[in-house]
Amino acid sequence: MEKSKEEKLKELHEKRDEAIQKLEELHKNFRGVHHEDSASEIKYTQIMVLESFVESLNAEIKSLESNNGN
Repeated sequence: MEKSKEEKLKELHEKRDEAIQKLEELHKNFRGVHHEDSASEIKYTQIMVLESFVESLNAEIKSLESNNGN
């Protein structure tokens, strides 16, 4: 069964909000990547992946919203 545009938009907004909350938590204690510190490198990678995920969700939301008017 295919989801309606409204259901998909709601789901995408929820995923984006969850990702933004995770990003805020990661940014709280992040002080940059320290030389040869794998823990800070992993945290930096997690932040970059989540930021990219949020950007892709925003693009998909924008696409669906612009198609909604047609």
